[in-house]
Amino acid sequence: MPELAYVNGTFCDLADAKVSIEDRGFQFADGVYEVVVAFGRRLFCMEEHLSRLANSLRGIDLDFDPVEHRIEEVVAEGVARAGFDETMVYLQITRGACSRGLAVEGPLRPTVVATFKAKPVIDAAVRERGLSVITVPDNRWARCYIKSIALLPNALARNDARRRGYDDAIFIGPDGQVREATAANVFVVRGGILVTPPKTDVILHGVTRSCVLECAAQIDLPHTESPLTADDLAAAAELFLSSTTMDFIGATRLNDSPIGDGRVGPVTRALFEQFQKGMAAFRERASSVTS
Repeated sequence: MPELAYVNGTFCDLADAKVSIEDRGFQFADGVYEVVVAFGRRLFCMEEHLSRLANSLRGIDLDFDPVEHRIEEVVAEGVARAGFDETMVYLQITRGACSRGLAVEGPLRPTVVATFKAKPVIDAAVRERGLSVITVPDNRWARCYIKSIALLPNALARNDARRRGYDDAIFIGPDGQVREATAANVFVVRGGILVTPPKTDVILHGVTRSCVLECAAQIDLPHTESPLTADDLAAAAELFLSSTTMDFIGATRLNDSPIGDGRVGPVTRALFEQFQKGMAAFRERASSVTS
C-alpha cells in the first residue's frame, strides 16, 4: 500500500505532498516535530506525545494548540487511511510561510505536515549483536528538550559515526556529562542499578525513556535518574539506547572497547522482555478495538 502524507488539511500520496519554498521550516528550521507509533489503528502513548508537542511549541513561541486543532484526530485518520499493521507517524509543525527574513512579519498560518509509513522492523540479529557507539562533543543548541526540526548536528554526528564503522554517537556536554545519542536516550546498568541522565533542558524527555523506567519498576529493578560521565559509560556493565523508532537496543561496544562482556546484558534483556509483554497486551487491545 502507498505511503501517505497530510499537508494542511489534505491527505495525499507521499510523492504528491508539497509545501511552500518560503516555509520557515525549510528556510530556518523554524518548527518542531513528534514521532508516534500506532499498532493496528491504536496510537501508542499519544497523550504523552501531544503533551511534549505542546511543550515544544511553547518553547519556540509558536501559538498552536494541538488539542484545539484536533491533531490526534488527524493522526488517527491518517493511520486508518494508511492501513499498515504498524504505522510510524512523523508529525511536523512549522511557523508557516512568508517572505524570507529573520523577523516574522504579521501572523502566519502554521504548516502542519504528517507522513504515515510502515513501522521499520528492527532485525533480530541487530538486537542480539547490540550496537557500537562512540562519544562526541555536544555541539547542539542548549534547549534539546524542544523536539526541534533543526537536526543538522545530530545528522552530522550519526553520519560521522557510520563512516567510522559505528552505529551511533552519544553526545557529551562541555561539563563532561552524558546527554543522549543522536536520536535516543541513554541508559546504563552499574552495580545492579539502572541509571539514566535526569530530565534537563539539554536532553529530550523521551516517551520511550519513561516506558523503560516503568518496566524497571514492574520487575523491581532499582533505577535512578542521575548524571553520568563518559567514564561511567566505559565502566558500565550494560548500556542501551531507547527511542520510539527502535524501542530500545543494547550497545556492546563503546569507542572500540567492549561494554561489560561485550554482549547484550541480562538486565537489558529482562527489561526488553517486560516491554514486549506490555506491547503484546497493547496490540491485543488494539486488535479487539479494530476488529
